[in-house]
Amino acid sequence: MIQSVEQLAETVKALPQSDRDRFLELIESGRTEPKSNGATRTELDESIARFKKAEHWIRTHKDEYDGQWVCLYGDQLIAHGLDGKKVFDEARAKGIESPFIERINANELPFGGW
Repeated sequence: MIQSVEQLAETVKALPQSDRDRFLELIESGRTEPKSNGATRTELDESIARFKKAEHWIRTHKDEYDGQWVCLYGDQLIAHGLDGKKVFDEARAKGIESPFIERINANELPFGGW
């Protein structure tokens, strides 16, 4: 019988990799809080704020950039153009690790709005 976390850890380490992966999946599925991938609450709040700014920017500038791909960091335009891959590459070249890219269609609401 396992009596401590350390004993459990040793038991799990002894399992084949596929069983360890399955064990981790089972543990993660029982979490009561969403997984944050290591981000702090402040980082998550900042990310949400940037997304909301980007959403507002798109509503405000959709006619100006209709048919183009845009990369935004909050309400700051990083890159734009007709080729989404080029826009992505330009954003990465400017140091944006996970670019937020959206194709503008002036006739649609952004983000699948209702």
